[in-house]
Amino acid sequence: MSITIKEIDQAIPCQALSIRTTNQAEANPQTAKIGAMWQKFYQNYFTKLPQNINIYGIYCHYESDANGEFDVIAGFEKNEDSVIDSNELFDVTIPQGKYLVFSEEGTMPDAVITAWQTVWECFDDANCKHTRLYDVDFEHYVSESQVDVYIGIE
Repeated sequence: MSITIKEIDQAIPCQALSIRTTNQAEANPQTAKIGAMWQKFYQNYFTKLPQNINIYGIYCHYESDANGEFDVIAGFEKNEDSVIDSNELFDVTIPQGKYLVFSEEGTMPDAVITAWQTVWECFDDANCKHTRLYDVDFEHYVSESQVDVYIGIE
């Protein structure tokens, strides 16, 4: 696991699917929605995308903090080669800003889960030097075995 600070100086336009959930709901297989959303994304859209397109998991519209509701978005970077015409997909933008980036390698989705556990541990630590914004956070799927989790900070 590596942790770095990165400034994103240009917004990233995406096309995506979305659900609304909570961390509590996701901990229960009966109420979890994120896995089904990603399954739908991969079954219906992934094969239509150009190779090496950037895939993102975006977290936004936080009700409060990690305990409240938030939107989870499965998407891809939108450019002239990647636009898909679908009533299910909508446009969303990853904003420019300052992010704390947690990079994790391993088997998916375990690497994603491990990265998020590190995020929560980091921000739960009383000695954490960063303030989380709870505006927009996102996962960038760098490869089949690497995910970078970007957490918006002040």
